[in-house]
Amino acid sequence: MTVISSKPVSMAEAAELLTARGKESELGYEQKEALAHAERFSKSSAKEAVALIKDLMKNKKLTPESAIKLVDIHPKKPDTVRAIILREKIDLSDDEIVEVLKLLD
Repeated sequence: MTVISSKPVSMAEAAELLTARGKESELGYEQKEALAHAERFSKSSAKEAVALIKDLMKNKKLTPESAIKLVDIHPKKPDTVRAIILREKIDLSDDEIVEVLKLLD
Protein backbone atom coordinates (compact mmCIF):
# COMPACT_ATOMS: atom_id res chain seq x y z
CA MET A 1 0.00 0.00 0.00
CA THR A 2 1.31 3.45 -0.92
CA VAL A 3 0.55 6.57 1.10
CA ILE A 4 -0.76 9.23 -1.25
CA SER A 5 -1.35 11.92 1.34
CA SER A 6 -1.86 12.29 5.04
CA LYS A 7 -3.62 14.73 7.33
CA PRO A 8 -4.41 14.62 11.02
CA VAL A 9 -7.96 13.57 11.94
CA SER A 10 -9.80 13.15 15.21
CA MET A 11 -10.54 9.73 16.66
CA ALA A 12 -14.19 10.13 15.69
CA GLU A 13 -13.24 10.86 12.08
CA ALA A 14 -10.82 7.92 12.08
CA ALA A 15 -13.59 5.63 13.32
CA GLU A 16 -15.89 6.85 10.56
CA LEU A 17 -13.19 6.37 7.89
CA LEU A 18 -12.31 2.89 9.12
CA THR A 19 -15.97 1.88 9.32
CA ALA A 20 -16.49 2.99 5.71
CA ARG A 21 -13.36 1.17 4.62
CA GLY A 22 -14.50 -1.96 6.45
CA LYS A 23 -17.66 -1.97 4.33
CA GLU A 24 -15.54 -1.93 1.15
CA SER A 25 -13.05 -4.61 2.15
CA GLU A 26 -11.73 -6.62 5.08
CA LEU A 27 -9.83 -4.55 7.62
CA GLY A 28 -6.38 -5.71 8.67
CA TYR A 29 -5.54 -6.49 12.29
CA GLU A 30 -4.09 -3.03 12.99
CA GLN A 31 -7.07 -1.33 11.36
CA LYS A 32 -9.51 -3.39 13.43
CA GLU A 33 -7.63 -2.48 16.61
CA ALA A 34 -7.52 1.20 15.62
CA LEU A 35 -11.26 1.14 14.91
CA ALA A 36 -12.04 -0.50 18.26
CA HIS A 37 -9.87 2.06 20.06
CA ALA A 38 -11.41 5.01 18.22
CA GLU A 39 -14.96 3.81 18.86
CA ARG A 40 -14.24 3.22 22.52
CA PHE A 41 -12.47 6.48 23.30
CA SER A 42 -13.89 9.10 20.93
CA LYS A 43 -15.93 11.64 22.84
CA SER A 44 -18.10 12.87 19.96
CA SER A 45 -19.36 11.99 16.51
CA ALA A 46 -17.24 12.77 13.46
CA LYS A 47 -19.59 15.61 12.49
CA GLU A 48 -19.38 17.14 15.98
CA ALA A 49 -15.60 16.71 16.03
CA VAL A 50 -15.17 18.53 12.72
CA ALA A 51 -17.36 21.40 13.96
CA LEU A 52 -15.44 21.64 17.25
CA ILE A 53 -12.08 21.63 15.46
CA LYS A 54 -13.32 24.38 13.15
CA ASP A 55 -14.46 26.44 16.15
CA LEU A 56 -11.17 25.89 17.99
CA MET A 57 -9.18 26.89 14.90
CA LYS A 58 -10.75 30.35 15.08
CA ASN A 59 -8.09 30.94 17.74
CA LYS A 60 -5.14 31.60 15.44
CA LYS A 61 -2.65 30.35 18.06
CA LEU A 62 -3.90 26.76 17.90
CA THR A 63 -2.51 24.35 15.32
CA PRO A 64 -4.75 21.76 13.64
CA GLU A 65 -2.93 19.04 15.58
CA SER A 66 -3.52 20.72 18.95
CA ALA A 67 -7.19 21.39 18.11
CA ILE A 68 -7.65 17.72 17.22
CA LYS A 69 -5.97 16.59 20.45
CA LEU A 70 -8.22 18.90 22.44
CA VAL A 71 -11.31 17.46 20.75
CA ASP A 72 -10.09 13.88 21.25
CA ILE A 73 -9.33 14.35 24.94
CA HIS A 74 -12.08 16.85 25.87
CA PRO A 75 -10.20 18.28 28.85
CA LYS A 76 -12.23 19.54 31.79
CA LYS A 77 -9.51 21.54 33.57
CA PRO A 78 -7.26 24.42 32.49
CA ASP A 79 -4.12 22.50 33.47
CA THR A 80 -5.06 19.68 31.11
CA VAL A 81 -5.49 22.15 28.25
CA ARG A 82 -2.05 23.59 29.05
CA ALA A 83 -0.53 20.10 29.08
CA ILE A 84 -2.02 19.29 25.67
CA ILE A 85 -0.84 22.50 23.99
CA LEU A 86 2.57 22.50 25.71
CA ARG A 87 4.04 20.21 23.05
CA GLU A 88 3.24 22.77 20.35
CA LYS A 89 4.72 25.58 22.48
CA ILE A 90 1.44 27.48 22.31
CA ASP A 91 0.87 30.15 24.92
CA LEU A 92 -2.84 30.74 25.57
CA SER A 93 -4.06 33.28 28.09
CA ASP A 94 -6.30 32.18 30.94
CA ASP A 95 -9.29 33.69 29.10
CA GLU A 96 -8.44 31.76 25.93
CA ILE A 97 -8.19 28.53 27.92
CA VAL A 98 -11.59 29.21 29.49
CA GLU A 99 -12.98 29.76 25.98
CA VAL A 100 -11.51 26.41 24.84
CA LEU A 101 -13.12 24.67 27.82
CA LYS A 102 -16.48 26.29 27.06
CA LEU A 103 -16.35 25.12 23.45
CA LEU A 104 -15.54 21.57 24.51
CA ASP A 105 -18.16 21.38 27.25
